[in-house]
This record gives sequence, C-alpha cells and structure tokens, in this order.
Amino acid sequence: MAKTGIFGGAFDPLHNSHIEMAEKALNYGMDKVVFLPSGLPPHKSCNVSFRQRIEMLEEGLKDIKDFSVCNLEYELGGVNYACDVLPKLKEIYGEIVYIIGGDSLIDLNKWKNPQQVIKLCPLLVFPRADREKEFDAALKYWREKGADITVADYVPDAVSSTCLRYLINMDKTDGLPPAVADYIKRNNLYSKYVPAARKLREEVLPKTYDHIARTVECALRLNFECRLALDNDEVFLSAMLHDCAKLRSRQPHDISCVPSDCVGSEVEHQFLGAVIAKEEYGIDDVKIIDAIRCHCTGKPDMNNLDKLIFCADMLESARDFSGVEELRKLIRSDFETGFRACLKRSYDYLVEKNCEIYPLTQQAVEYYNKTE
Repeated sequence: MAKTGIFGGAFDPLHNSHIEMAEKALNYGMDKVVFLPSGLPPHKSCNVSFRQRIEMLEEGLKDIKDFSVCNLEYELGGVNYACDVLPKLKEIYGEIVYIIGGDSLIDLNKWKNPQQVIKLCPLLVFPRADREKEFDAALKYWREKGADITVADYVPDAVSSTCLRYLINMDKTDGLPPAVADYIKRNNLYSKYVPAARKLREEVLPKTYDHIARTVECALRLNFECRLALDNDEVFLSAMLHDCAKLRSRQPHDISCVPSDCVGSEVEHQFLGAVIAKEEYGIDDVKIIDAIRCHCTGKPDMNNLDKLIFCADMLESARDFSGVEELRKLIRSDFETGFRACLKRSYDYLVEKNCEIYPLTQQAVEYYNKTE
C-alpha cells in the first residue's frame, strides 16, 4: 500500500535541497509528499510570518505533481510537537512516513516524547555527510528502541536556510526555486542588509562582489557545519565587508590607523577595509572590524571569527589551488586543525613565490607554531 511522506520543517524559505529530498523520498514507496510547515517551531524562531512561508511553499511547489502543502499547524496555532501532530496527520492521510534530516535524528532525544514519535510511523532519514559518527550512534540507538528507520541513499547538500537568507540580501538566489525567489523579491523579505549590499556592489568590481558572496556562503556554512555557534550577523557582515576596499580608488577619511608599512602592498585593503566598514557602513562591532583587519595576514591569538573569515576567504568555492579540497575536508572535520593548515599553506605559498611576507603573517605563524 502506498504511503504519504510527511516532510516537516520551518521552510524559511523553501529551497532546492528541500525539493531534492522530497523527490528522492518518492523512491521509497510513497505516492506523494506533503510539506508541513511548522507554526511556531519549538527550537527556533522564524524570520517571516507563517502565512508567507505557506505562500512560498505553494508558489514553489505548484508545478510538481506529487507534492502538496498541509496547513494543519496554521489551523492549530501555537507551538505544535511531532508527537501531537502525527496522529492527526494519520487521520487525514492514512499510512504515513515521517521524513527527517540526519540532524533531527541525532537530536531526536531532545524532542518531546520521542519514544511516542517512533511508535507512530516509520521514519525516512536523509543523512548528513559531516556527522557520520553521531548519526550512526543515533541510528543504532533508536533502532534498538524499536524505531522503523530507513536511511535514504542520498546525502543532500548541507546548505542551510540561514545561509540562503543572508545571500538573498546580496541578490544571490541560486539555491532557491525561481518562484520562491520571485515571491521574496516582490514582498521584500529577508532584506535587512540589502542597502549595505547594494552600496558594496556599486563600490567593487563584479568579480570581487562575486568572490565576496562566495566567501559569505563559505563562512556561514563553516559556522553551521563546524558548530562554531558564532553570531550569524557578525559572520555575514565580516565576510561581506572583508574586501570592501579592494581595488577601490576613493580613500576613507581616517587612515591614521592604517600601518604605513602596508601602503601599496597586497594586504593594504584589509586595513583600509576595516576603516571603510566603520566609516561608511556604520559597523561599530569591534569583533567585525578586527576580523576584516586580519583576513589576509592573520595575526597572533586570533578568535574564531577572525579564523573563520581568514579561512572562508581562502576556501570559497571558486578557489582551485593544489590541495584546496584537502583543506576543505580538514576544516570541516576539525576547525582548529583546518585553520592552522590554511595559515601554513598561505605562508608556504608566499615563501615558494618569494613574496614579501608582512610582519603580522610572520608573527601569526610563529605564534601558532609555539601553541601546537
């Protein structure tokens, strides 16, 4: 007997990875997939209204025959838990399968009445590529508790809705269904930093702007995947403004804090960028200014935001130097080890090319060699 897949989530917003997961779910004995937007998610807050999230789902899924949207949690109102909602969904759809991601299985013990959830229906779980040990442990645990769990043979892209929301500010919507991107633009959603992004786009070359957007994406992904728990606004602004002075002819007003020994060098723009971020973009957060100010050179005793921007600038998706893939894998498995490897690779490259090494870089390398 065919079953209905229930795919719950905030969908804030719906993105292409959601659709790919639902399409793969149809290969596991389901005749349709029902998207169930959460009303007031117990563990997170949403950035737009429930009605807007429903409308985005309806726009994004309207041309896909086997997908539909269920408004049950909108009708119920308030906070709803899977253990309470799944019985109601069984009344509506009959045989159901609950579709969840690997993170949800890992965190299932934090849900309300998880033992009841696993008794209500089978689970189809899409694994995460970077949390294999935690996932395997959770899978073993819940199967021993009697859960009927099928693990999909498809590993979705680890893109997060958080990352996409920030990229929307930069007019980068490649990860969204076109109808959803159009809805967002029409309704001016996720637009807190649009004015700053537009100003930046006017100030830098198109290729620099595209590099900046890729660095933003890389930084936000690493913050999520490495579980650094840094403030996403700080990550976004540091990454978005890290190259705001690149190839720019107009100087900021106050350059008194720009070291004289960097003028005309490859690293001058990191110091100018810190001034411009403060003067022209209104950034007064010292952590953001400091991250911009050392993103090329590094420095001794960097905090995680400093390290993140340094590495994201180096590892963004268009970088293709020898060994970059190994560095990307390493930093996702161990952030601190990956950062140190990135710093070493940057230093070794300068030595190999017989480039002048800025003092901060030399100091950073010596500092982290001592603290190994």
